[in-house]
Amino acid sequence: MVSGCAAALFVACSGSEGTEAGPAGTGGGGLDGGVDAFAGAAGADASFVDSVVLPGDGGGCPSNILCGANAICCPEGNECYEGQCVAACESGTHCGEAASLTCCAAGEVCLSAKCEAPGDPCDDSYDCAEGEFCEPTIGKCLSQPAGASLCEFKPPVLPFNPVVEWSWTGSTIHPTFVQVVNTPVVADLDGDQVPDVVIVTSENYTSDPTGVAYLRVLDGKTGAEKWAAGVDAYQKANAVNPRSCPAIADIDGDGDIEIVASKSTGGAIAFEADGTLKWKSMQADGTTPFNEASASSSIAIAHMDGDDKPEIVMGGVVLSSEGRVISGSGLAQAATNPAGYGGVSIVADVDGDGKQDVVTGRRAWKVDGTLLWDNGKADGYPAIADLDGDGKPEVAVAAAGYVRVHDAVTGAQLAVLDMPGTGAGGPPTIADFDADGVMEIASANGSMYNVFEYVGGATPALTAKWSRGTQDQSSNVTGSSVFDFEGDGAAEVVYGDECYFRVYSGTDGTVLYETANSSATIHEYPVVVDVDGDNNTEVVVVANDHNHTSTGVQCADYKGGDAPRHGVFVYGDANDKWVRTRKIWNQHAYHITNINADGTLPKPEPMSWVKPVGFNNYRVSTQGAGVYNAPDLAVDLEISTVACPTGLEVRARVKNQGALGVGAGVKVEFYLGSDPATGTLLGEATTTKALLPGQSEVVAITFKPASGQTPPWVFTVVVDGKKAGSTGIDECLEDNNTAQAGGVQCPTVK
Repeated sequence: MVSGCAAALFVACSGSEGTEAGPAGTGGGGLDGGVDAFAGAAGADASFVDSVVLPGDGGGCPSNILCGANAICCPEGNECYEGQCVAACESGTHCGEAASLTCCAAGEVCLSAKCEAPGDPCDDSYDCAEGEFCEPTIGKCLSQPAGASLCEFKPPVLPFNPVVEWSWTGSTIHPTFVQVVNTPVVADLDGDQVPDVVIVTSENYTSDPTGVAYLRVLDGKTGAEKWAAGVDAYQKANAVNPRSCPAIADIDGDGDIEIVASKSTGGAIAFEADGTLKWKSMQADGTTPFNEASASSSIAIAHMDGDDKPEIVMGGVVLSSEGRVISGSGLAQAATNPAGYGGVSIVADVDGDGKQDVVTGRRAWKVDGTLLWDNGKADGYPAIADLDGDGKPEVAVAAAGYVRVHDAVTGAQLAVLDMPGTGAGGPPTIADFDADGVMEIASANGSMYNVFEYVGGATPALTAKWSRGTQDQSSNVTGSSVFDFEGDGAAEVVYGDECYFRVYSGTDGTVLYETANSSATIHEYPVVVDVDGDNNTEVVVVANDHNHTSTGVQCADYKGGDAPRHGVFVYGDANDKWVRTRKIWNQHAYHITNINADGTLPKPEPMSWVKPVGFNNYRVSTQGAGVYNAPDLAVDLEISTVACPTGLEVRARVKNQGALGVGAGVKVEFYLGSDPATGTLLGEATTTKALLPGQSEVVAITFKPASGQTPPWVFTVVVDGKKAGSTGIDECLEDNNTAQAGGVQCPTVK
């Protein structure tokens, strides 16, 4: 007769077992001395049943499952969940409160105490419906939990500490073409789940409208070049303009992303993702080349007129997806500030007719060239948002050293302010810089970087919020981008002038980071994107040094060891604590709603200033819903007598009670003793599958006592233990990662 089997379990399992077979499968590694580690799961529907308590003088436990602090013997077909016996759950996903516990179907998750099947595929939360987020572990949409069920981790505010993750500074292909003076664009071009970086490389970024440069595609994880030397894009006949900013999108609906740039000899040119020439721009007749000069212009792509094909905008020129002129001949240099620096126009539906329009600092046109308005002011660089919260959009313009705000529908000027600084003013960004819920405008202006506040109403007005000194006399029309790296609601500014790459606090302009980075400057700016697909944010910075000479651009305040440089430099957080963001930044006029994560174009494009669909910002990176969602790893522990009398089976069920999945490989440590710091490490195991919200997996060891290890025993299990030098997994709760069982011994036979 078997008797005297006692166990005290603080918490217990949540997914399988309940029979002598125990968990199946293997995982982790055992130690010498008879300790084996393995993992598995099995079971059936879960519901609470009456507990059966063994009398202290014996009676046996047919299930071999002991549960809870009072050594409850679970009935066969049951398992131990949070100290109680419940019917086994085959899927391993328990859901709900203790009084109404359910077992989810295979593949389902548990969010807000409800079972649900993952939804549509996604690359980021913009791909999901309102009220959903993109779960990065599986790339599918899930309901965004709220209230008490929301599990979030907001990174601690740490010193801003970027480190270079990779750089590209040269090539064996066109080896003298290493200067980059253009905004990089990023997307997964070849479908390998790793974004790619598209850059324009030149020898001297000449202002000659027929200057020569070549596109290159770099692997976002390593910086390695993706194209072979013989591709069409590397042929001189297919060269691009050294000073233009390309755009990328699926322009023909074939599911693949194309690249469109300004052509070296004027007009536009398009390439397939593999570098094959797609087309060169033509007049409307389809036979006459369109070679209008477009130096320093930036390409924008959007579905504009409601048909099935997108349009391409270059200054004031609208091209079809086949590269034929639709309207705007003679206006390739529209949206220029000052003259000669190329057009940086935007695309937006300013008249509310459901079709997109071309907008510059002075004028707005319909896709067919029909003029919507002309404000009569100096042309310049626009951005669009609802600046005063009245539900209607305004156009912010940097032009001729002034910042202006115009009614987007009529073009009427609402406010104007002389910008601090000595330049013409670069393309503006719009964001909430100080977490007050109101959008601000930012623009670089030669010797100053500025953030402005706009107040609407009966007496609209612009005021300078803060200004910081910069050095940009080469063009004084550089752009910038914005991102809330810390997740505190206040955005940081990412900007590069002639000498430095800097990150400013959006609240007051404090310099959070500064490193030497040379550029002769045109319209370029750093972009904030998950460039390597690892769900961590990076910043892609370009550099050039051709003009940094004794007679050209000089950086008098460079410190010892600083020197001009050229190429591409990717920065990530040394602590991996920047909140995650999208894996795409497809054009200079990027504004989140203009592009889907897979490079396709929204049709129709949502109005970017209308919430909740839009984000009401411009040249800002964000992830959207679920950006702070976090896992919550917890662990249950039970002891099985299956291996008795030679040992005990110590089982740990690793469960994710949070709102974000974790990948396979979560480490579990088993200790003999009540304190891992002083106990004996018996073995380690790792989970073998991803754990989505609500899901669990069992890992276990067989404990065979060594000489001197006499019962009764105490066991402790630790999941995702954070030791010195190890960051572990960021969770919303960190105080439920251990479990313990005490007073344990094999039964004695009478």
